[in-house]
Amino acid sequence: MRTVAALGVLVALLALGACEREQKAIEKDLPAARVTKARADVQQIAAAVRLYQASFGALPTSLEALTQAQTAGGVPSGPLMASIPTPPAGWSAYQYARQGADRFTVSSSGGGVTVSAPE
Repeated sequence: MRTVAALGVLVALLALGACEREQKAIEKDLPAARVTKARADVQQIAAAVRLYQASFGALPTSLEALTQAQTAGGVPSGPLMASIPTPPAGWSAYQYARQGADRFTVSSSGGGVTVSAPE
């Protein structure tokens, strides 16, 4: 009987240890996954901005312009993106800032990290 009880306690301790390891992995991996998603999103948006600039000869006025059909020289074009991606949980909405006529950044922040493109 004591052997069965000892075996039960051992199984419970092993399960508890596995849960603790899984919790630590989640605490480390989830923020890293969010950074990876945000970085991929800003790079995707920046690529669409560059394509817009190449197609229309100017930077878009806003990110929403990437999701709308436009006409360039009488030729319909777009939309370049179906929608602007939703940022990861806890991250700010994607921000688009123009610097002059031909430079821009797309960025988002969360968890003490900021990602931006182009770099």
